[in-house]
Amino acid sequence: MSHLIMAFLLLGSGAEATPPASTPPADPVICKRFDETGSLARKRKVCRTKSEWSKATSELQDSMNRFVEDRRGRPPPGN
Repeated sequence: MSHLIMAFLLLGSGAEATPPASTPPADPVICKRFDETGSLARKRKVCRTKSEWSKATSELQDSMNRFVEDRRGRPPPGN
């Protein structure tokens, strides 16, 4: 009887140990160093996931495009 219980427990535990069929790869963390304003030596380290860096880059690009479009046709400041 004890052998039957042991076999049942071993079979039951084997099913739980199998890894999931397909897991999506984790979004890697990328760290970058930026110069601190007003300092020649100090650096600031910023760590974000790859998707966060992509989003920040596209938001910055959109902001710069809006700035350029807003300035078109206007005289430079001071004239």
